[in-house]
Amino acid sequence: MSYFDDIYGKLFRKPDGNSKKVLVNELIERSQSFMSKFHEWTQSESSAGLLNDLWQSYFWGKQGVDKDPQLVILESDYSNGIAIHYAEEYERAHFQYLFDYMAEQVRGLGYIKVMSRHTMEEKGDVIESKEMHYLKPKRSFIEPIEQRYGNVQIEYVLENDQPRRIKLIANSYPDRKYKEAENFEDLALHIFSSKKEDSK
Repeated sequence: MSYFDDIYGKLFRKPDGNSKKVLVNELIERSQSFMSKFHEWTQSESSAGLLNDLWQSYFWGKQGVDKDPQLVILESDYSNGIAIHYAEEYERAHFQYLFDYMAEQVRGLGYIKVMSRHTMEEKGDVIESKEMHYLKPKRSFIEPIEQRYGNVQIEYVLENDQPRRIKLIANSYPDRKYKEAENFEDLALHIFSSKKEDSK
């Protein structure tokens, strides 16, 4: 198994049921102070630069060209996604804001945030903290049902209080009741489009 295959498997495989101890399981609630700093960040040059760099990495990664910051791209028939590994140049607070920003961008496409939850689990000698936003497109009862990009799950993972990655997965429905899912690349473009420069 190659190094890439190993990383890919760790990021996108389903939980294997190994023993673990749940320490925290709660809904996410942001303070007014956090929200004020978050909105300030979304209007900053720092956020514009990061979003543009991420779009460039995704765009060129699709062409088989590696760029920093590096992304892992998941592509399959019904599940598509990206994983962004933390690097110190992001700044810890900004990485946290990026996680919430991605959810807000998805909501702007007519999605409803179904749940935002924080869990903390003890896994051997690792304490894993995970924040997760789960979003679904607004439901229509006229078939075939519009599903946009499918259900979207965004996770922010820390291990032993150190940021590790943000992962976004869009899972679409293959059922005939639903329209075919839209192109995931369009979702990525929308998420990273704030003040984005031309990628070409």
